[in-house]
Amino acid sequence: MGKNWDWSYQKGREKRMGLEVDARMHNMPFDPRKIPLHSHCNTMQSYFNKGWQSVRAIDIQLRVDGQQSYKRARTFLKQGFGESNGN
Repeated sequence: MGKNWDWSYQKGREKRMGLEVDARMHNMPFDPRKIPLHSHCNTMQSYFNKGWQSVRAIDIQLRVDGQQSYKRARTFLKQGFGESNGN
C-alpha cells in the first residue's frame, strides 16, 4: 500500500472509533453501515472503508471503558482535591 492509502485506512479506523465511542458515551444510536465520504477518489475511499470496517467490537469497548475510567478518576479527584482552574 502507498502512504496515502495507509493514511486513508487509518483515518477510516480513527473516524469510526471516534464517532462510535462518542455515540455510546452519550447513549445515542450509531449505524456502522453509514460510512461517511472521505474522498472522491475511489481508491482512497475504498481504503477508508476498509479501515472503517476493520474496527471490532472489542476495540470500541476498550475505548469506552477507558473513557469511563477517566471520567470516574476525574470525578474522584475533583471531589477529593477540588476543581482546579488550570493554575
